[in-house]
Amino acid sequence: MPNTSRSTVPASFKPSGGIVTPPAAPDPLESALRSAFDQGEPVDVEGNPVVEKQPITYTLRNGGVLVETCPSWCVLDHAPDHDALYPEDLVHEGAEIELPTTTIEGSRVSILAARIMQWPHSGDGSGAEVPYMAIRPEASMGEALGYSTPDDVEAEIRRTEAHLKALRDMNARLVEARAEYERQQSLRPENLTVEDVRSLPVPVLLKTFGLKVFEVEGMPNNTLVWLDRREDEVQPAFYIDRSLTQASRETAVRESLVLVVETMAAKAATK
Repeated sequence: MPNTSRSTVPASFKPSGGIVTPPAAPDPLESALRSAFDQGEPVDVEGNPVVEKQPITYTLRNGGVLVETCPSWCVLDHAPDHDALYPEDLVHEGAEIELPTTTIEGSRVSILAARIMQWPHSGDGSGAEVPYMAIRPEASMGEALGYSTPDDVEAEIRRTEAHLKALRDMNARLVEARAEYERQQSLRPENLTVEDVRSLPVPVLLKTFGLKVFEVEGMPNNTLVWLDRREDEVQPAFYIDRSLTQASRETAVRESLVLVVETMAAKAATK
């Protein structure tokens, strides 16, 4: 039986042989941007229509008026400037960024503050009549680095990045320093082995055992090193003949402490 249904496909249609996939769901932000562009409206990076700024009329102190439109990036309220203004005093300022932090005393400070600025009628040859970036390393200080061009800012960014790398490297050293400190804090004479005594730095061993070192001259019986660990009010100490070299002193201290550790281990084993 012939098919009497009428096709809506044009007679000139030729299939391509490809697989047709359904289009992806439109991105809301992209749709908003496209809609705004299609309508000829300026938009910001978030897709919000930009309100076109209107010219502002300023009354000049030296007579006459100045009519100027604020640049798109300026966030300054110019209402206080409408009356009695010198042209060279007109300034445009962008939104400021800064890095807030807290001092060891608990007060809040900000560093690396920056904003775009312009003095459109400065006329002093400083370059401030062109938009520049005012960078303040310490936000609490009013002084900026100067009239920073994009090249100046890029150079400052590179210096800051290099400083951040140095700060990361220092933080790694801080981790090692704290680990070393924790190891030393956890050292106890009763926990040391003979291998520990032979390998740890002598100053660490002296601190662990709570020992002081005194140099003496001419101890009895030709004694060169004497470890006094009397359990009275006298602090335990090493008495070392001053004629000994540094290497000999360290060797003598280690050997004395090896005997101490071995004695402590023997006593613990008999309990």
